[in-house]
Amino acid sequence: MGCATSLVKYFVFLANLVFALIGLGLIIVGILFKLNITDVTRVIPDNFKVAPILSIIIGAIIFVTAFLGCCGTVKESPCMLTTYAIILLTIFIIQVAIGVYAFLQIKNEGELRHTIRANVDRTFREETQSAIETRDATQRWLKCCGVTGPNEFAIKPSSCCAHEPCPSVNNNFFFEGCADKLYSFLVSKSQLIAGIAIGVAAAEIIGAVFGLCLSSSIRNHYRRHMYA
Repeated sequence: MGCATSLVKYFVFLANLVFALIGLGLIIVGILFKLNITDVTRVIPDNFKVAPILSIIIGAIIFVTAFLGCCGTVKESPCMLTTYAIILLTIFIIQVAIGVYAFLQIKNEGELRHTIRANVDRTFREETQSAIETRDATQRWLKCCGVTGPNEFAIKPSSCCAHEPCPSVNNNFFFEGCADKLYSFLVSKSQLIAGIAIGVAAAEIIGAVFGLCLSSSIRNHYRRHMYA
């Protein structure tokens, strides 16, 4: 194979090492986020609850695909490289679809705020043990107090402070409401994930193109030697 093909081969191999790390990172982020929101899932809108699961699934697919790309590059297998490129393009299309859906959800600010406010308000007003545990976990996690602020409590729960005793010197109540804090948190994390997804999608397109170019070059190399 020529010098250009060898360079493409090394590029595809290195790119897949990066993809493997990205896939592993998405899996870890999804697992950590899933564990962190376990106690507060009742106040999170349903369309955001699937984000950690999607992160884990897409991360696993990218990791396996990157492994396939590395194997195809090392073995110089056109079949594996073509399959690798097709899977990358498929992942890219899925990511674009998810990105558009997430963008539409965030853009509809009024409805999203209303949904979050309704979820938080409904949970915080319940007197069951599970609802109280969710309220306390949410207030400690987001450093907030009540749906709109601490004034809605006649007797403020200890979770409205950073630590016990509550309140005390240098340990006053959190003054921000949990509805606004949760909205800001979800929007900021969604924007971060969207930015990462755009970068990963661009890398996937480049990887798929180089994978197809390498596959074509290897086929042409085999043909030239076959008919030489």
